[in-house]
Amino acid sequence: MVFTVCVGYPPIVSMELRYVRRSKCDNIDTQRRKLNELNTALPRSIPVYISTSKKDVNLEELRSLYSHCNHSCNRLSENGTSIVDMKKLHIAISRSDVVVSVFSKAHHAVLDNDAEEESLSSSLDFRRQSKDDSSLGDLVQNVLPLTPENGRLVGFGRAYSDHGLTASIHDLMVLPSLQRMGIGKLIVNRIIRLLTNRDIYDIAALCFEHERPFFKACGFGDDRMGSSTMMFTKSLEK
Repeated sequence: MVFTVCVGYPPIVSMELRYVRRSKCDNIDTQRRKLNELNTALPRSIPVYISTSKKDVNLEELRSLYSHCNHSCNRLSENGTSIVDMKKLHIAISRSDVVVSVFSKAHHAVLDNDAEEESLSSSLDFRRQSKDDSSLGDLVQNVLPLTPENGRLVGFGRAYSDHGLTASIHDLMVLPSLQRMGIGKLIVNRIIRLLTNRDIYDIAALCFEHERPFFKACGFGDDRMGSSTMMFTKSLEK
């Protein structure tokens, strides 16, 4: 399922349905393993919907993703965490040059530790009902095409550019329960394709130290000029 649009640049995929596969070496905690042993509550391969349209970004869902991923927008705060301001988030998304959102079906996404057992149990019940043909409503929901309207936001990334020379990637996030499935790489690859399609190849990634191996695997390396990111920290005097 592929749709294309043209908005001043050569045609490029803006919405696409893909499948991602859980890594075999993924560490599964004890609680999740117990349910997996029952009937593989979390499938190894799931469909995901990739969108580069800003209209598919629900700010409430995005703020929730920030929270579940423990990702902070405020790098100047002492503890590195803060509640995302919705007004500022709206401005940031509207002014981003590239936005990539990834959606999955709700029963494939485990939101947090507190809801993990309930979500996995629901997923297991769903699969059993599907096998027994005992729930027509669940069966219909399962076969409906995945879209941003009926899916849950599980991955996100965005980029700024000067539309000529340089660009930078920000706020790359994947729901923890769906990490190590290639979703993050899908997002980065789509951002790079959109930027290079506009002849922008000087692309930087603003990331945390533990994210560096991931970006290296995506083709990023140290700046040849030896530069590094610095943040303005001096308080303004009144």
